[in-house]
Amino acid sequence: MSNSQRNPDRSSSSRHPRPRTPTRPVALPASRADLLELRDLLEANLTALQTLHHEHRQMLAMSLRTIDGACSELRSELCAIASERAPWVAALSESRALLFVALRELIAGAEAELTMRMPQQTPAEPAHGAR
Repeated sequence: MSNSQRNPDRSSSSRHPRPRTPTRPVALPASRADLLELRDLLEANLTALQTLHHEHRQMLAMSLRTIDGACSELRSELCAIASERAPWVAALSESRALLFVALRELIAGAEAELTMRMPQQTPAEPAHGAR
């Protein structure tokens, strides 16, 4: 029976991401030399695991510092972009002004061209004989 079958309300996946393989019981060492050898092996294993754990903690701490640095840089860049004094806002405003002036000149030029094409009409003289 697995751990999740014994306690259906608790999930064992949070503690054990992979299913554990069943272990076989190990016989106790027969002699003192075998016991000391097993103890040395377990202590070496524990030391290796502690070293690995320490290295992983350092790597995670360094990764978190890198992410925090990147996040703060990104946050400052976003604030700079969102600022109304940002260079792109000034450039956009200048472009808008230039387009506005160019459009006014284009409209004024088109109106001038239209007035030049239209024939000049003389005012109609009143007819004197219609009374």
